[in-house]
Amino acid sequence: MGARIAFVSDIHSNLEALTAVMRDIEAKKCTKIYCLGDLIGYGPNPNECIDIAMRSFELVINGNHDEAISYKIPKRFKRLAAKAAFWTRRRVKPGGKFPGANGPEQRQRWAYLRDMPDTHTLGPWLLAHGSPESNLDYVHDAVGALDVFQRLMGASRLCFLGHTHVPGIFLLDRNDVHYVEPEEGKRYAINGHRAIVNVGSVGQPRDGDPRACWVLAREDGSFSFRRVEYDIDQTADKIVRARGLHESLAQRLYVGE
Repeated sequence: MGARIAFVSDIHSNLEALTAVMRDIEAKKCTKIYCLGDLIGYGPNPNECIDIAMRSFELVINGNHDEAISYKIPKRFKRLAAKAAFWTRRRVKPGGKFPGANGPEQRQRWAYLRDMPDTHTLGPWLLAHGSPESNLDYVHDAVGALDVFQRLMGASRLCFLGHTHVPGIFLLDRNDVHYVEPEEGKRYAINGHRAIVNVGSVGQPRDGDPRACWVLAREDGSFSFRRVEYDIDQTADKIVRARGLHESLAQRLYVGE
């Protein structure tokens, strides 16, 4: 059967979704977990999600929200995202007014955020957040995918991405790109082709399905998409009660947008 590897992305401080996915990953006997970025931002439990990542993940790719919170919020961030990033930064940056903000655990979390790699090569697989060139890029159509295939993937056969929050597969057949909307649980094999796989989002899906999404990959290059239900009510209630997170961040979880 070979080793099983879990790819997660866009957790966005959603502890309930991450906990449910971690149980599913354990049940599927995955030996390693890689996160393709945006571990935090938007959601109510950034520190708890960082702790799980430090304890259980092989690594986390530097997502645009991770970078914005730990370094500088870019001007192109929308107001809602920027406000949530400021809220999150106040809770994860050492020296704040929250309990434990000046302790060694918080300094360790902050150092972890600031030391995330932009990309990572895993044998014939390339891992990134938005694209291998920038964590702000969106690969959501054939034109963008072809650019990644031709310019940015090098010798890699598979490129795993996040950022769009929408699971999907781009296949390269000579110079033509074909998009495949993945079916839950179906096992895909690229069979000598090259592919870009967006693993979807754990904490804030945007494909109309509110369930958390992750990808189970195998050493032979095959992979399948998993959907996991979680307690949305609990996460939404935390967001609504938080001072500084907009109520719409809770509402969107119910509809997967």
